[in-house]
Amino acid sequence: MTRSTTAAAVGLALFLMFAGTASASPPAISYSVDGIPGTNGWYRGSTHGDNIVLHWSVSLTATSTSCLSAITIPGPTPGTTSTCWAQNADGRTTAVTRVLKIDGVPPTGLTARLSRRPDFRGWYNHPVAVSWRGTDATSGIAACSSATYRGPASAAATVNGGCTDRAGNGSTAPVHFAYDADPPTLNKVTEESTAESDILGWSSTSAADRILIRRKVRGHKAHTTVFYGSGASFADAKIRPGKEYRYTLRSFDEAGNASKAVSITAAPKILTLQKTSYVVHAAANPILRWGPVRGAAYYNVQLFRGSKRIYSTWPTMHQIGLSPGWRWAGRHYALAPGQYRWYVWAGFGSRKLARYRLVGSARFAISR
Repeated sequence: MTRSTTAAAVGLALFLMFAGTASASPPAISYSVDGIPGTNGWYRGSTHGDNIVLHWSVSLTATSTSCLSAITIPGPTPGTTSTCWAQNADGRTTAVTRVLKIDGVPPTGLTARLSRRPDFRGWYNHPVAVSWRGTDATSGIAACSSATYRGPASAAATVNGGCTDRAGNGSTAPVHFAYDADPPTLNKVTEESTAESDILGWSSTSAADRILIRRKVRGHKAHTTVFYGSGASFADAKIRPGKEYRYTLRSFDEAGNASKAVSITAAPKILTLQKTSYVVHAAANPILRWGPVRGAAYYNVQLFRGSKRIYSTWPTMHQIGLSPGWRWAGRHYALAPGQYRWYVWAGFGSRKLARYRLVGSARFAISR
């Protein structure tokens, strides 16, 4: 046998071997889906709606098959099973089964839940957490969002959130509430002392802010609430002569936020002979007042700064008002900052008789 004859024989054998192998192979089956892929193996319908179309493809070696080239699968469905079967001439078979899940409907029944009730009259005044819940009839809920709102302040603050199902469909439901965590600012606090009242004035961030005013008497620990309301001023008429008061003001906004406290001292306009454990700071141009003495025709009032007498007068009434400046004994004097002591004597009969009785003395200070 020649070399060429041998090569031809080998080639024929290889051809017969591969041809036999190819004809003995089972049919090949593949598929494609006309649909919108979702997540977790789900489809979200197609451009034509909730349905998808399954396309089977079988190799040419198949002599018989159960496969249709296109199968419409309606949705939504938690799972529709489709099987393709094919056989070749040698009786070899191939079967492919696919489970197709369709859900193009987003979660429904969304509700938002805030972590607590409003802090003050329907307002939240510090960060609040929000979480969402929902339902999904086909693929089920995969996750719902949560958030913590920290501002900005608004009477209609909005937080967006929602839920996503296992197919990847999502829906949102915004929640609205009143939120303000910014405290108001209280400034321009003033005080004016009169014989009848202490007049307080102020300015707050908003005209709607409510003002709380508490008062204490110098030398006492107890505080008394004297005002709570809106406005820009308050006149405290329930004061007593000779008493030095300390007022503390705070403003509160609609959400219940409080400003920093501001305190101011009200020096008395009317000074009395009542003894105190401290030297009273008098208001500008104070009025010296004492109790009437029975039978007194007049009084002598003397004013000292340190050990020096700087004023003396003989009123018939039981009070006198001090001016910012005056002339006495040929000299000019002013009610300058410092400490003073005043004395009152009751006079009986004619001034020439010089019949006097000491009524009392007291100290006061001028600080401005």
